[in-house]
Amino acid sequence: MTAIEVNAQTAMAHSPADDDHHRNRQFGFSLVELLVVIALIAFLTAVLLPAARMARESARRTKCAAQLRQIGYAFQMYANSNNGWLPAWSGWHTWPPGQPDDTIGPAWTIEMIPYLGTPDSPIYNCPSFAAPERNYFIAAIWSWVNGRHAMKFSDIRLSSQFILSGDVTRVSVYPRPYGTSDHPSSDADYSDENNPLLVFPDEGGFLMHRGGDNLLFADIHVDTFAAFDPAAMTFHPTKLMSWRQVHDGGPDSQGEDGPTP
Repeated sequence: MTAIEVNAQTAMAHSPADDDHHRNRQFGFSLVELLVVIALIAFLTAVLLPAARMARESARRTKCAAQLRQIGYAFQMYANSNNGWLPAWSGWHTWPPGQPDDTIGPAWTIEMIPYLGTPDSPIYNCPSFAAPERNYFIAAIWSWVNGRHAMKFSDIRLSSQFILSGDVTRVSVYPRPYGTSDHPSSDADYSDENNPLLVFPDEGGFLMHRGGDNLLFADIHVDTFAAFDPAAMTFHPTKLMSWRQVHDGGPDSQGEDGPTP
């Protein structure tokens, strides 16, 4: 057989299909390799997604704390312009005002408009809450038991422990479907004179953040707590007392009258 005939037979035996098969074997994945890749992706997803969720929640908690501090600084500016008084509160209020369930009297978020914008400003919405509702309260129980509708910064002696504001975690004050209130919208004047608005899970409330609820203290620092700490927080400006203790203890001040509703 001549060399030409050998080359011709070799060319006939080596078809384009053989080239495709060779390429597939060289560059393709076997079933085992594919399963390994899928398992690796599933593992990384299981590890990284919870970490990403925790990072997002940490960012939301940090933003909430920054908003509360901004509210605290605005309280200081308000007090500087109003003889030391913090903004007054009263009843249930709507925004815009004048809706059917609105009541007569001052609303602290409305009084804060020159400093923080209108009550529907994002500053009042905790980024961890499921909807754009107002989520922060102003401390009112001590003022209320002493016949006031506001208090002065100078009333506060335990400034690093006195709760000035924080996350509203009482389910019954939020409109449906986020809570059980019959009001069609959230209060524009969340204040805790009638019921505690900071309610931890062991009392029937909830945690606004994964690590707890953010609280603004009178010295304008913000901290996160998962339960009431009687050594670290108080609703009385000069004594370490819980909301219930202040409520049940009755008046203890005959000081200067504050703004009236």
